[in-house]
Amino acid sequence: MILTRLSGKSTLMLVLLRLLDPLSSNGEQIHIDGLPLHQLDRTALRRRIIAIPQDAVFLPDGCTVKENLDPFEEASEEECVEVLGKVQLGPFVQEHGISNGMSADTLSAGQKQLFSLGRAILRRRLRDKKFQADQPGGVLLLDEVSSNVDKDTDRIMQEIIKDEFLHYTIIMISHRLDMVVDFFTTVVVLDKGTIVEMGTPRHLIEAEGSRFGEFWRMGIQHYGKTSQAGGEES
Repeated sequence: MILTRLSGKSTLMLVLLRLLDPLSSNGEQIHIDGLPLHQLDRTALRRRIIAIPQDAVFLPDGCTVKENLDPFEEASEEECVEVLGKVQLGPFVQEHGISNGMSADTLSAGQKQLFSLGRAILRRRLRDKKFQADQPGGVLLLDEVSSNVDKDTDRIMQEIIKDEFLHYTIIMISHRLDMVVDFFTTVVVLDKGTIVEMGTPRHLIEAEGSRFGEFWRMGIQHYGKTSQAGGEES
């Protein structure tokens, strides 16, 4: 999902989490798993949707690694260690221990986002185990999760997300258009809350008059490579 400034991207995320309610005239047009969004219990909805914010959130200094990863105390230590290994934080666990106190300041920006991703993966795995779904799936919201990390860490995160959330509907706000092209099947361009175009990334890049294609070419022109595409906040 690529969005320009004042497009409504933050509002969209807030609506999906029911931190804001949709207008009464549009409330029945938003459905999750076939159910109207405005009829879903807020607490249940927020427990079921998995979201990773732009800025990683941690408990106060001194709380354990496990408490930060599993604040609802639903997972075993073994499950937590496995997840942190999945997001390449195994050395951090070996150094600090899963049950010892930690400070977020000991983590780099990239490690903080990997930790947040680990928290999301643990929630997904616990949810699948709890509901024993034959066809696992859900909604994952990613709000500019790569804005504070380098390109290599971003690509690592996208590969892990692709593997761990294979059956999920993923809605991502991103400022790195090459990641959008490489990992996502659909782009939605919003302007002032209105959808102005939608399609596959490659098709929109090649389509004449495409807004997404314009963003892509602006990135190449200004930075000389697509990894920096998206001069507009997206």
